[in-house]
Amino acid sequence: MRKVIWTCWFQGQTNAPELARKCLLSWKDKNPGWDFRCLDARTALRYAPFLANFDLNSRTVTAASLSDILRISLLHEFGGVWADATVFCNRPIDDWLPPLFGEGFFAFDRPTPDRMLSSWFLAAEPGCPAIAEWARAVYDYWSARETADDYFWFHRLFQGVCESNLRVARLWERVPKISADGPHHIQGLGMLSDAAQTEAAVDWSTPCFKLTHRYDHAAAGPDCLLRRLIGPSDAPPRDEERQGSEAPAGDTPALASLSVSTENLGDHIQAQAGLELLARFGLSPRIFLDRDFELRSAPGLDSERSHPILLNGWFKRDSPEWPPHPGLEPIFLGFHIRLFQSPSLMSEESLAYYRAHRPIGCRDRHTAQLLSANGVEAYESHCLTLTFPRRVRAASQSEVFVVSRDERLSQALPAPLGPFTSILHYTGDTDFARNLARARKLLGAYRDRARLIVTSLLHCAMPALAMGIPVVMFYPLNSPEGHASDRERFSSLERLLRIWRFDEMDKVDWSPVPPDIGAIKLALIDDLAARLETMGLGRARKLGPIAEASALPAP
Repeated sequence: MRKVIWTCWFQGQTNAPELARKCLLSWKDKNPGWDFRCLDARTALRYAPFLANFDLNSRTVTAASLSDILRISLLHEFGGVWADATVFCNRPIDDWLPPLFGEGFFAFDRPTPDRMLSSWFLAAEPGCPAIAEWARAVYDYWSARETADDYFWFHRLFQGVCESNLRVARLWERVPKISADGPHHIQGLGMLSDAAQTEAAVDWSTPCFKLTHRYDHAAAGPDCLLRRLIGPSDAPPRDEERQGSEAPAGDTPALASLSVSTENLGDHIQAQAGLELLARFGLSPRIFLDRDFELRSAPGLDSERSHPILLNGWFKRDSPEWPPHPGLEPIFLGFHIRLFQSPSLMSEESLAYYRAHRPIGCRDRHTAQLLSANGVEAYESHCLTLTFPRRVRAASQSEVFVVSRDERLSQALPAPLGPFTSILHYTGDTDFARNLARARKLLGAYRDRARLIVTSLLHCAMPALAMGIPVVMFYPLNSPEGHASDRERFSSLERLLRIWRFDEMDKVDWSPVPPDIGAIKLALIDDLAARLETMGLGRARKLGPIAEASALPAP
């Protein structure tokens, strides 16, 4: 299990009512070995791209429904534990959950006879079949819907999945059943009841307690059952602790972004990864500069202001256009150097530039080691293409794609692999806009149609892994020197999956299980978030508008 605790208060943790703040802190305090993440209306968009594309201006969606969409998105993408902001952690997770988690999924059982499980606490492995099918049901439910038709729509969808999917039904049958009655017991006894009369009826070994922040605060005396659980009342958060306001739009510097004039769609897939990741923060570049021919001259740049630019990918030319223009403020994330091809990237001037803009997030171990050996603070960030969202399951995902630079890979494959669709990443066209559109279409085809991808291309394999698609990866046919170069380019990918040679065709596992790269995704998103915050760009967008609770049908 990934040791991350997800929860959310859309207005921000420090703006939550006292009970919610106490509950949130209980998870953090009792689970010091876990990564505690309380999201809000801004940060939710970073980690749940489905919400980033969820138009709330045309829908009436309450905070409760948004949190249901958020939790299923997070667990499907990253796994871990979800706890509602009004669930109090009574025992450390490691003390009770592991023996119950053999199926990679856990929820408390039967809060009422007509609901199969409670959703206020969920635990899952990323890509767990129960979560994956539930996520698909949620996405389908909201694909042509403006508002929820049932207070318990989220629970009803899980029941529908179990009724239509025998695999998920049997998985849920095997999950050890722990009744939701215990966690609900304090509410049932009365949170404001006299603890002297009711606390003996509470099973204090219960892992967590589901509470509500809707109660008469003035009646919550020091001796009530709620105080017995969460402790004495505390002071409200200081003003300086409260969530800040949005930066005025006029203060936001214009972002620049890379364009390329190559025919290799892998370059455009890397550009698309950067654009999609920035979009999660509500950022859209206004200036595009060619990676190989315009970074130093920077035509059209407003030299009076500093323009952040995401520098990711393979900088391929030994060009006088490096280092970049001083009006560009670089974010090095997923940066790759081929010294034999671009020695100017390791000139003394370039090394000084890296040191001035450290740390350098490198696409692969080879680049990180190269820079570190020359006195530059660098680390292995991996490639931004690993941040594409995990796809949801669909019946149409039945094709085998063979993706390469030429036809030699498809010609070498064994006949039993069956029919496949052959795709070449080289278009014969160098127009950036047309190739970017082709890259988006190709990524959509992989997401919606692929059962398996067989490839020798780095930027086919990594986006596919990010989407949870099984991948069989080959080294390109090459000379010994070329193979050594490929090993450097693939030095990070080869730690994620086995990379085969053409002469190992009879040993290949044609039914691979995609590796879990959730930790890499989280690190990349967190890394970019931290850098954008230092540039004053971390607060450009938030989720909304959020409908009043009364918009949800009464239970």
